[in-house]
Amino acid sequence: MSSILTRIRLMEAELKGADAKLAAYIRQNPNELIYRSVAEVALESGVSEATVVRFARKLGLLGFQDLKLHLSREVISPIRSIHEEISTNDTHGDILHKVFGSHVAALNDTLQVLDPKSVTQAVEAICKAHHVFFIGVGTSGPNTLDAYNKFFRLGISCSAHTDSHLQAMAVSICQPDDVVVAITHSGNTRDPIATFELAQKRGAKTIAITNFSRSPMSKIADIVLYTASSETKFRAEALASRIAQVAIIDTIWTIVAMVSTKNTSNLQSLIEQAVVDKQF
Repeated sequence: MSSILTRIRLMEAELKGADAKLAAYIRQNPNELIYRSVAEVALESGVSEATVVRFARKLGLLGFQDLKLHLSREVISPIRSIHEEISTNDTHGDILHKVFGSHVAALNDTLQVLDPKSVTQAVEAICKAHHVFFIGVGTSGPNTLDAYNKFFRLGISCSAHTDSHLQAMAVSICQPDDVVVAITHSGNTRDPIATFELAQKRGAKTIAITNFSRSPMSKIADIVLYTASSETKFRAEALASRIAQVAIIDTIWTIVAMVSTKNTSNLQSLIEQAVVDKQF
């Protein structure tokens, strides 16, 4: 099969209107497009989001994300699909510093974009919640389980769901005083968005921890906590963004724990006593 850029060049003369504008944008900005969400591409190219999705399908692709994956294979070297900053000439020491550097940068950048008021809103919602559902799929799964592992120790009724079917079943019976927290780097994954929509129909409050302000998840969430990582979605692992997500979770956990210091201390003592005989 010919490359995406070749296909666009071959069909560009026959395109009109919005399709022609979008084709020109893609051909001129392939390196930038792989870093963009569908909403950002639509805004920058001057077309609708629906046009972007339809155009990808006209190219014989499944949709926008498939377009990004194919383009990334054309414009990104194989070594950069592992990590954006490294090269084949790097020593192990170079890689060490670059990986740590990207994590530090993600934390610093997230600190700059994270709104303290949104953090306060998230804390208040979790403190008042009857039950908190933590959801995340794919590479967001481990951080979803980590959030549950932290918050149940505070005596908060909570659960973690990394399976899309279980997410849907869980929130289908949630109540208006429940909270659903979604962890998703892209904010474009269908299952967490569908779970949010179902939770909102039940009257529950929704909190999103995500990286992209124009993503579908950001548009529908009641509260959004933004990470700031330059990683793209063509990589199998969004490494630095996961560090930033954990930092946000830890921040909320710490504030919630401080709200009831005495209760937190009592619970911690009970938990420590329960596991003391499991240690040498």
